Amino acid sequence: MNEEKLDDFNWEIYTEGFVGGQKLQPNNSIKEIKNTSKHILYCREPYSKDLYSLFTGENSLSVKKDLEKGDNVKIVNIIPVNESIVTLELLGGLTIDVDLNREKKFLQLFGFENTRDFIFTISSKEYLKNFLAQNLYVCVLEAKNGLKVSLLLAYLQKVKEEFMEQIKSPSKAYVAKINQANKGGFFVEVQGVEAFMPGSLAAPNKIIDFQTYVGKEVVVMVEDFLVEMNSFIVSHKKYIEHVLPKKIDELNLDMKFTGAITGTSKYGIFVEFEEICTGLLHVSKMKEDTLRKFNNREYKAGESIDFYISEITKDNRIILTEESTEERKAKLDQFIESCKENAVEASVLAVMNFGLIIKAGEYSGLVPTREFIKKKLQLKNFNVGEKLNVKFLEQNDDKLTFELS
Repeated sequence: MNEEKLDDFNWEIYTEGFVGGQKLQPNNSIKEIKNTSKHILYCREPYSKDLYSLFTGENSLSVKKDLEKGDNVKIVNIIPVNESIVTLELLGGLTIDVDLNREKKFLQLFGFENTRDFIFTISSKEYLKNFLAQNLYVCVLEAKNGLKVSLLLAYLQKVKEEFMEQIKSPSKAYVAKINQANKGGFFVEVQGVEAFMPGSLAAPNKIIDFQTYVGKEVVVMVEDFLVEMNSFIVSHKKYIEHVLPKKIDELNLDMKFTGAITGTSKYGIFVEFEEICTGLLHVSKMKEDTLRKFNNREYKAGESIDFYISEITKDNRIILTEESTEERKAKLDQFIESCKENAVEASVLAVMNFGLIIKAGEYSGLVPTREFIKKKLQLKNFNVGEKLNVKFLEQNDDKLTFELS
């Protein structure tokens, strides 16, 4: 078939489920048929996918005849020789002896402190099967003057490829060990890969003392890769944003919590609890002794404090209190009882088309539009901060409704 006829040939009839006698059909087991327009392989033979992968340079059940520096070859079996030497059987029938003393970092990434423990553990056929199921490779360091390989280098290459995918489609979280701090953030190790975690991405709140984080482990997600630094950027905040909604749904508002103080502001104390949750204990929610210590600036970052959850706002802000559910209910009941008959002074927080949002004592509520219609008053005549007298009208769940007095 000459070039002109090839250009005119209608290849489309052989794509997307074509069925036809003895004619060529697309091999639907090859993912490239749907994922790329560069190559489409038409063959009914079972070895076609392996040949295609070999042609494109992808890892497959086929191995190049002549290995080169930088090639990755899959490990199909590990045979112990002694307490530190193993024979690796590689895809394609190659075997090579590896001294695990030179691969201690690789072993540590899988939780082994020494070569002896690793050799003992892989003697279990079940463990070895699961270990190999992780698709482990060796990276060729030298091929011309005898084959030399690295388990660690191949593993790190695989991790970096996974990190690149996570930047585009985040779905996994990793444990990062904080090794060093500077003014901008932290140098960390994630899955054996060195990365950087900016201080602004290391915690839900501003970090006061970076050095207190050195040596700790935090859960992170991959944020970016900076070519100029040749480094991945990881973020604890990104992890929190992914899991916090689910975590918040699991919080028990009747339960007493203990958390660590992470900072203070003029409004109250910021507290971290349940590993990733952060809430504010507002001055209005503090008991007398806590308020006294707060005003005297006696609380320091890292101190523990007990509290309850007062409410969780629609934007997932967690408001804390020192009063238990029973104490809050008794206090609210007492307030409602006191202002059923006697008017209380309230201040306008917001003027809405459905009424006034007001604050009476420490409770907020609504004076609905109908109340103004009854009194022949115009909502637009009220301003934020203005005072007015109200009486309790009704309670619906936690929402209080008032009437004008």
